[in-house]
Amino acid sequence: MPRVSRAAGKSTATAPTLPRSSDRPSGNDEDVAQVAYELFMQRGGVHGHDQDDWFEAEQLVRERQRRAR
Repeated sequence: MPRVSRAAGKSTATAPTLPRSSDRPSGNDEDVAQVAYELFMQRGGVHGHDQDDWFEAEQLVRERQRRAR
């Protein structure tokens, strides 16, 4: 679940902390994490969908890698 840091009265969302899925090819985990964070932000930063975002991000990264070949 994403964490929120409160510094100087500001609320800053950070990328969701998600388990690594090293047992199956999913693309670069950093790329997946970035895409998952973008999905999280597109949904308005609503918590509780971190695994859904991660799995969707894995799929999107794999599709992008296939198209780039």
